[in-house]
Amino acid sequence: MKLFRITRIKYLENYTGRGGSFLNGARWNQSGIPVLYFATTPSVALLEMANYLPNPRLIPADYRLGIYHLPDTVSSQTLTVENLPPDWSHYPYPSSTQKIGSQWLNEGSSLILFVPSVAVPAGLENIAVINPRHPQINELRLSSVESSLYNDRAFQGLRK
Repeated sequence: MKLFRITRIKYLENYTGRGGSFLNGARWNQSGIPVLYFATTPSVALLEMANYLPNPRLIPADYRLGIYHLPDTVSSQTLTVENLPPDWSHYPYPSSTQKIGSQWLNEGSSLILFVPSVAVPAGLENIAVINPRHPQINELRLSSVESSLYNDRAFQGLRK
């Protein structure tokens, strides 16, 4: 399977899970719990990145879209919108999703937890929460890197 992540060049192959989400917590983990967040499509990765910037054209110059590969046989679980608490998509992210994700991460039962993306209406597409402490993390490979993130025609009304 392919997964996608936008990050600084120096972190493309860092799979420790001790970045910003580890330090501050995020939607699917409490602070102090290692985690990696990936998208299941490049478009979801771009939409997720747009949540963190006032203007997508402001992405730092050293950010890249990493394209990763994992064998289809790695262990995974999937949560659908129907399985989530009503506040799952609220901002700021609720403690309910942090508890769900943190419990899953601490159990170590699978490498991937597929969850609905908040960046896509009604959770119609997924992100992949990766447990860097799971033994199958060694199967994750960066297969290619894209440096051009947004087409020049996108967001024409926004200036750098």
